[in-house]
Amino acid sequence: MRICPQCSEGCDASHRFCPACGYPVGAVSASDSDPLIGTTLPGGYVILEVIGVGGMGKVYRAEQTALGRTVAVKIVHPSLLSDENASARFITEARTSSLLNHPNSVSVIDFGKREAGQLYLVMEYLRGRDLARVMYEEGPLSFIRIIDILRQVLAALSEAHHLGIIHRDLKPENIVIEPMRTGGDFVKVVDFGLAKILSGDKNPGITATGIVCGTPDYMSPEQGRGDPLDARSDLYSVGVILFQLLTGRLPFEAESPTQVVLMHLTTPAPDPRAVAPERDIPPALALVATSALAKKREDRYQDADAFSAALMAVKAQFQPAPIVSGFPNDATTSCAVCGATVPRTQRFCGECGAPTGISSKPTPRMSIEPTHLALPDSGVHLPLVGRDEDLAWLADRHREASEKLVAARVIGPSGVGKTRLIETFVDGLSPDHHLIVVTGPDPWWAGVAFYALQKVIRDLTEPLGLGVSNGLADVPEDVHEGLAVIRQRSSPSGVDSLQVRRSVAAALRWSLRKAADHHPGHRLVVCIHDLHRIDGPSRNAFADVVGEALDRSVLVIAEHITGFDAHWPGHHPARLLQGLSPETVEPLLSGKGGLVILAPGRSVLPMFVEQMVRFTEEAGTAPPNHLADLVALRVERLHAGARKVLQAIAVLGHRATVSNIATLAVDTDIERGVNELIAAGLIHKNDSGIVISHSLIREVASATIPAAVRRELHAHAANLALDLEMPMEARGLHALLAQDSFEALLLLDQMGEAAMRWDDVDGAVLAFRRCLEVARREIFRGELDDPLRAVVIFSRKLGDALSRSGDITDADGVLREALDLTDPMGEDRSKLLFSLANLEMRRSRSSDAQRYLRQAIDVAHRSGLHGLVQQYELMSRDWAS
Repeated sequence: MRICPQCSEGCDASHRFCPACGYPVGAVSASDSDPLIGTTLPGGYVILEVIGVGGMGKVYRAEQTALGRTVAVKIVHPSLLSDENASARFITEARTSSLLNHPNSVSVIDFGKREAGQLYLVMEYLRGRDLARVMYEEGPLSFIRIIDILRQVLAALSEAHHLGIIHRDLKPENIVIEPMRTGGDFVKVVDFGLAKILSGDKNPGITATGIVCGTPDYMSPEQGRGDPLDARSDLYSVGVILFQLLTGRLPFEAESPTQVVLMHLTTPAPDPRAVAPERDIPPALALVATSALAKKREDRYQDADAFSAALMAVKAQFQPAPIVSGFPNDATTSCAVCGATVPRTQRFCGECGAPTGISSKPTPRMSIEPTHLALPDSGVHLPLVGRDEDLAWLADRHREASEKLVAARVIGPSGVGKTRLIETFVDGLSPDHHLIVVTGPDPWWAGVAFYALQKVIRDLTEPLGLGVSNGLADVPEDVHEGLAVIRQRSSPSGVDSLQVRRSVAAALRWSLRKAADHHPGHRLVVCIHDLHRIDGPSRNAFADVVGEALDRSVLVIAEHITGFDAHWPGHHPARLLQGLSPETVEPLLSGKGGLVILAPGRSVLPMFVEQMVRFTEEAGTAPPNHLADLVALRVERLHAGARKVLQAIAVLGHRATVSNIATLAVDTDIERGVNELIAAGLIHKNDSGIVISHSLIREVASATIPAAVRRELHAHAANLALDLEMPMEARGLHALLAQDSFEALLLLDQMGEAAMRWDDVDGAVLAFRRCLEVARREIFRGELDDPLRAVVIFSRKLGDALSRSGDITDADGVLREALDLTDPMGEDRSKLLFSLANLEMRRSRSSDAQRYLRQAIDVAHRSGLHGLVQQYELMSRDWAS
C-alpha cells in the first residue's frame, strides 16, 4: 500500500493510477530522497523522476496530466536566484526564450515560480543523446554528417538571432541528436539564454568562472573580454564545435580555463588539417572552420544563414550527384537541398534532414466536427476491426429504441476509436427509416452556451418550417421560453435558474416529438461527439431529457473520454471501448517494416498504430510508448512553416481559413504549410474551413506551443475575434490565454454570471476560478489597479458557485481565505459573511448561519450599506420562519 501524493488516498502497489483521483502513482519514482518527486506544478505537471543534475539545478521527467504527455521540468536552484531582482530577470529571460518556435530549438512551453519560491521551466522532453556523447561513443563523424548537424544548429540560431536572442553557452552538451531511421539526425539546441538568466552581470569578465561564462573552451574573444555580445559570438562557438568535430580536439587547450580564454583572445586558430592530417579534411571545409574562428567578429560569417550556406557549398563539392531515372517515378521525389532521392511518404530528406515540402494528397472523408484521424495518403488504411461486439451492442440499443427514448454512451481514451465506431454504425442505418442529427462542441472549445443544443434543435425542426430562429405559435409556454433562451443566449431577469433550465429541456423534448411526428416510421438518432467538451447548458439539457421517459422512437448516442461524469441516469447503459489486441493489429501491419510496437497481452490504441506508421514513414526511430508523446514528437519535428500553420489552426479552432491563419502565422508560406500538414494527415479541409484531423492532435499542437508564442497567437486571435464577432466565450478564452487581464476578467465574469442564471454551475465554477487565477497573477504583474480586491470579489463568486455545486469544503476554504484579506468594514466583508451564512445553511447548520448573517448585517449597517441591510434582514426573517 502507498499513499497518493495528490489526494492522500491509499493505493495498491499494483495500481498505475490512483483509483480515487486518477493521479499516475505508478509513474512516480520509488525514491523518496527528493521532496519534489510526486508534486504537481501549476499547470498540472506531475514530477516523476530526476533525469539530470547540473550546476543550476535539476531536470526532471514529468507528465502533463491533462494529456498524458511527457515533458521535462528544470527546477532552478534557489541559491542562484536568491533575490527578487534575479527572479524577475529569470522570468523576463524565460519569457524571451519561450518565443523560440523552431523545430531545431527546444520549446519552453511554460515557466513560473512554485509556492515554495523555486523557479521552473517546462520544456519538451528530448529522447536523444547530446553531441558530446555522440562524439565519445561513435568517434569521428563523417564530413556530410558534421555539416548536416551543424546546419540544423545554425537554423535554430538563425531564428533565435532574428528574435534578438543569443545563446551565450553553445557547446556539444547543449546540442541533442535524435537519430532518424534513414541514417540522418534530427538536432535540437537546448538551454537558450540560461547563461544570461543566471547572471547578475551581463558582461562577465575574463576571470569569471562557472555557469555564467559557460565552458571557456567555446567562448568567443569578445565574451572573454566582457564586451557586449551579438549573434556572431554564437557563430564563433559553432566554429569551435566544427573544429572539434573535424579534428577530435579543441582548437585551444591549456591547464586552466583562464589560459584557454586568453588563447581565444590572442592565439590564431590552427589549421584543422595540420591538427588531424589522418582525417584528410577538405581544404574548403577547413577554410570554413578557420573563418568562423576569426578573432575579429567582422571577419567571421555575419549571420547564421551565411555560415550555413558556406557549409552547404562545401557539401555540394564532394557529394555524388543523385542518380536520375529517365522515367518519372510517382513513388519518389528529389530533395531540393541535397538532391537525394526521397520516398514521397517522407516529410524529411533521409540524407540531409531537410523538409521535402511534399504536396498534398486527396482530402480525407470528414465528419461534422472531426475527432478521429483519417490516413488518406498513408500506406496503412486500417479497416474497423475488433469492434463486432461493440457494433452489436449499439444495434441492441437501436432495437430497444422503439416508441421510447434510449440513451447510450461510448466511453474510452482519446484515440481508441469512439467516433469511428459511432460513425460506422450510423453509416449502416437506412436513410429511408432514420433521421440522424449530429452535434458536438463549438469550434473554439470555449463552451459557447447552447451551441450543441442549437444545432440539434435546428436540424430537427427547421426542415419542418419551425426552429430556433422562427417565431412560433401554438407551443407550450415553457417551450416558447426555452427556445427564446436558446436563440438569444440570455434569460429574463428575475427568473429562477432552475426554471430556465427546465424550459430549455422542454424545448429539446418538444423538438424531438415534433420531428418524430413529422417522420412516422422513422427512428431519430442523435449523435453527440465529445460530450465532455460541449457547453454546460447543452449538456444539462441532454442529461435532463434522457432522464425522463419519452414516447417516441429516439436513440441518443454520446461519446466521451474516461473519467468524465455525464450525469446521465444509471439505467442508460454505457460501453467502455478497449484498445485492439496485438493479434488483431498484426495482420494489418504486414509489410510495414520497422514497427516494433506490439507487446504480448497489451492492447493498442488504433490511433497509436496509425501514428506509428506515419512516424516510421517520416524516418523516426525509438518511438515513445504513449500516444500523446508520439503525436507531440511528430508535431515538434514539423518544418518551421508547417509548425506555425498548425499552431495557428489549433488556436483558431475548427473553422480556420487561409486568411485567418495568415493573420496569426506571419511571414509564413501558408499554402505550403497547409499542403505539408494535409500530406502528414494532421489536418484536412471541409466546408467550414481547415480542420485538425483529431481532437488529440489539436490538444497536443496547442500544448507544444512555446509559452510566449502561445500568448502572442491568442492576442492576435483576440483581435480577430472582434472583427469576426465571435461569441463572448471565444473572446474570453483568447483574452485569458493572451494574458489580457482586464479583458479576460470582464468577459469571464460575464460568463460566470450567465452560467449561474442558466443553472450551469460547473461552467460558473470554471469561469470564476479562472477569474481568481488571473487576479492572483496580477498581484505580481501589477496591470490591475487593485488586484487584492479582485481576489476578494472573485473568491466570493467562486465560493458561491462551489457551494451551489455541492463542493462545500472547497467553498469554505475559498471564502475564509478571502475573508482574511478584507478590511474590518466595507461591502466586500459584508458580502463574504453573507456567503458564509448561505454556506452554513447548505450544511444545515442554522445557528452558525444566523451568526454569520448577523455579522453581515452589522458590517453593512456600520458601513452605511442600507440596501444590503434590508436584503439581509429579509433573509434572516425567512430563515427564522
